[in-house]
Amino acid sequence: MKTSAISLIEKKPHRDGGTYDHLKSLEVYLVTNEARTILLQEIIVQKEFPVLLHIQNQQLTTLLDCTGVTPYEIWYFDEKFQFTGKAYSLHEGSGTFQIQTQAKWVLFVHLHSKEFKDLQDFNCSELDITDKYGIIKRAFPYGYGVFPYLIVKHEKSPCFSQIPIHINPNDDNLPGWSIIMKEVDTSNEDELENALIDATKDYYQNLCEQRNNKPKVALVLGRNKAYYYGVDKEVTFNASIPSGGVLLAASGQIIAKNTYHFI
Repeated sequence: MKTSAISLIEKKPHRDGGTYDHLKSLEVYLVTNEARTILLQEIIVQKEFPVLLHIQNQQLTTLLDCTGVTPYEIWYFDEKFQFTGKAYSLHEGSGTFQIQTQAKWVLFVHLHSKEFKDLQDFNCSELDITDKYGIIKRAFPYGYGVFPYLIVKHEKSPCFSQIPIHINPNDDNLPGWSIIMKEVDTSNEDELENALIDATKDYYQNLCEQRNNKPKVALVLGRNKAYYYGVDKEVTFNASIPSGGVLLAASGQIIAKNTYHFI
């Protein structure tokens, strides 16, 4: 499976009459399937991203076998990408659970995900898989978008700066922050993680002194692991990592917009 950036479109009333398009961008796993009966357990194998299923058979209806795939909200779109309705896969008992649909595009959103919370009040009307508004950008230069890295939030702005982290590098010309950790066993994940947390404390303190303020900084170690440094002196862990907005390289170049900050 591969990830793809999509947008969901909501038609909102304009104050001068008519409507305008309000968009929500998502990173999804895109899956295609031609079967008349689709076993969802075979295609939904992770919970990190929503899954967008493109049904490519020529049948009027398709049977979705949801057995063992729960809890999910299911969004239906027709062949013209128009939203046609929702369903839920909540069945946890014995036996099978199947749904018959005429949809050609189906979006599966896990009920415990950040995306589900973000879409609670979103009245979708259309799916955009081509980014026709050009709101999504991903153009990571060499060294960027790879864990671990730092994210610095710009105050009163939708912008973030990414600072790549390089541990014991052989190249002196890499962008970002190079750390020499000869006494750390970098093959030991826990030891390396603790060393990075401590090193970032010093980096953050220096950054505060340089800027004469206390910016919000995140040490991002993986898709579900970040440590936040901010106004309080305590370092806080969160499984939700920074994403979206406008991501800048150290040079100020825009390297991503309205998407995840990693490759």
